[in-house]
Amino acid sequence: MRKYILTTLLAAASSAFAIGTPAGTAIDNTAVLDLNDGTTTTSITSTAVRVNVTQVYNVSITPNGTTAAPGQTSIVTPGQVGVLTYTVSNLGNGTDTINLAAAAANANAQGANILGIFLDNPTTGTVGGYDADDTLITNLASVPADGTRTVFVRYTTPTGTTGGAAADTSYLLNITGTSAGDATKTDSNNVGEIKIGRVVDLSLTTPIPSKTVPAGGSVTFTDTLTNTGNTTLTAAEITGTVGRVTVNGATSITDTFTVSYTVTGGQGGTATNTDLEAALNAAIGTGLTAGSILTITVTVTPDATAGVTSGAKDGDKLTLTLETYSPLASSIGSSALKNNAAQGDTQGIITNTTTVQRGVGSVLKKVALCTTATTCPTYDAAGTADISAKPGDYVVYYLNATNTGTGKLFSVKLKDALPANFVATTLGGATNMTGGTLKYSTDGTTWNADVTTLGPITGGTTTLYVAYENGGTTTTIDNSDSLDGGKSLQMKIVGYIRNTGTGNTGTAPDNTSGNVTADSTGLSY
Repeated sequence: MRKYILTTLLAAASSAFAIGTPAGTAIDNTAVLDLNDGTTTTSITSTAVRVNVTQVYNVSITPNGTTAAPGQTSIVTPGQVGVLTYTVSNLGNGTDTINLAAAAANANAQGANILGIFLDNPTTGTVGGYDADDTLITNLASVPADGTRTVFVRYTTPTGTTGGAAADTSYLLNITGTSAGDATKTDSNNVGEIKIGRVVDLSLTTPIPSKTVPAGGSVTFTDTLTNTGNTTLTAAEITGTVGRVTVNGATSITDTFTVSYTVTGGQGGTATNTDLEAALNAAIGTGLTAGSILTITVTVTPDATAGVTSGAKDGDKLTLTLETYSPLASSIGSSALKNNAAQGDTQGIITNTTTVQRGVGSVLKKVALCTTATTCPTYDAAGTADISAKPGDYVVYYLNATNTGTGKLFSVKLKDALPANFVATTLGGATNMTGGTLKYSTDGTTWNADVTTLGPITGGTTTLYVAYENGGTTTTIDNSDSLDGGKSLQMKIVGYIRNTGTGNTGTAPDNTSGNVTADSTGLSY
């Protein structure tokens, strides 16, 4: 007779789980004896015994990470909310609630800036990415065995361009998950990083965008370029261009202006060049740090070629359009960059406008017949046409010099070489300038304010001068004395046609002394 004992394992659930046998599973086991007693072959089954599977707890959060090697990095710009994405798994064999907590993991990160942990809504919004449909939580309730949930840790970064907002500033955060069923089961090595990306921004300003320059002079503009971003920019990351337009009034003219650029304040020292880009590159040197300021001195010199019809003309205008920008392209990902200083951005564009102010002289002479020695037409009533006069008749000469330009004229001397057969009796002058003194001369060197001190004046040999002294030495007329744009200088000479000699007629007496008296009546000022 042979005896066989068979063992049978009966499980209430027959499927396999990665987490092991589910909690609550009943494992029944019986013994079976097969035998033959000499007459009969039979099997005898024992009483069943049962093993009830108890719950085992375990939690997993991924990705893992440490402060030395964060498991993930989210790059944002200053003031943005950074988001770290985690997968929380219940690795136990039964339903469990998993308590969650997020905390700062380095000195930069501040707990007050952690906005919380948010549960991804798996059916609406952006599944797998944070959106407004996601819910602020402190735990994951009733997560089934082998169940997973996606959660987000959100952190607000500081605004600005320096300190905590500087490029590459790292904020480390850690999320911890703990089983509600077994507090010893926890996962806390889940450090993630929120890093501040590069924000490129430039500001180009000028305090005085328009200036005038006298002919023969130069003018400077003091412009400033500021790195208003949060990152150091190399010379290759900053481009400087200049547009040039020259006009006189509404008419385009040949550009004869000379321009140079001197850049200071950079790590490369002071650099001067006729090309803005070259000057910037040299001055920036190893880089323009966040918050740094470059001073750009723009020197403009008009054509100073000598000659009344040469060089820059009154009203010639040069408009420089300076632009500084970064050629970098905005990007996302591991090298996030936001370029707020792209080409065309108005914060990087200014104009420097230079207008030439050059004095332009004009002279006019008028003549009129007087009724008496002291009764003559005014300047406005006199004319330029020929007149007729008899010997002994009094005539008046008016001379008018006007600066029709916008700049100053210097060392202005209005003169008249008296003609033969003319006997001067009175002399006067006028101007619409203020603050100076009218001066008279017969040689252009010795000047007096009193015409009666000029001495004998003879037609055909004497030249009379009038000038306006308002600078330098009071006894000389030179380049220290000026006539402003739009201003005039006038001279009045009264005399008679010589009536001495055979056949002369007329009523005027001979001015035997040759001296003149002062008379400025009839002038415009």
